[in-house]
Amino acid sequence: MDDSIRSAGQAGIKSLYHYQDFQPGPLADRLADILENHRVYCSSPADFNDPWDCKPYFDPALLDDPANQAATVESLIAAQQGGPKGDKVDELLRTNLALLKNAVHRFSEDLAKFIPERWGVYCLSPDPCLTLMWSHYSRNHRGICLEFGVDGSKFVGAQRVRYQKEYPALLIHDPLQMLLIKSDVWAYEQEFRLICPRFTDVKELPTILDGNHLSIARDDLKSIIVGCQASDDTVGAIKALVEEHAPGVAVRQARRALNKYRLVIEG
Repeated sequence: MDDSIRSAGQAGIKSLYHYQDFQPGPLADRLADILENHRVYCSSPADFNDPWDCKPYFDPALLDDPANQAATVESLIAAQQGGPKGDKVDELLRTNLALLKNAVHRFSEDLAKFIPERWGVYCLSPDPCLTLMWSHYSRNHRGICLEFGVDGSKFVGAQRVRYQKEYPALLIHDPLQMLLIKSDVWAYEQEFRLICPRFTDVKELPTILDGNHLSIARDDLKSIIVGCQASDDTVGAIKALVEEHAPGVAVRQARRALNKYRLVIEG
């Protein structure tokens, strides 16, 4: 995919998919909530299985570049709460490189704690046939994969994750990128993300969370794909939930191709 493409809308993607567990009983509640209340549960970055994900480190060595130094100083000053010594601190940041580097190091540590308080994330992929995704996130192909329509929905703004071999050279004044870069060992996920603020000064922002939930339109969920190793009880429970809460949502089935290492979606 072209590196200049940032969002699902720019990429012309028609559907995005979310892999998740499902079992009759308590784990059915999250699917029932989506069907009945038209909202999805956004994960906390603190719970991600990648220990570097959403834990950015702003390398102080990058501040030896005067342009990076100047931009970083202004970003730090903008993030300060001010106070009686505010002007003096601002001047020290502009003139004392050692102090600035120490401040950036501490900012990295504080930000790793702040990110989960500030944002929730809904993880998606453009492909419902990723074997490892079914294995890792859908209980070894016994769970489900949700299909969401992109056009005209909040999912049009889902941001593409960029994968790279080396840890990125992050700068404070490029904030969203720190939530959208991962090691290339995760590239098989082909991930797009809805990054949803828990609070914001922007009125009527469409992706603002209510607790841990993001509201979606009634018809955004197009289908539920059941894993190829799901039991008959699981399939029956899913169909019963759909019939009760959202009969317009299709229930489809992932099947294992018999003579190829490939999944096929039926229905």
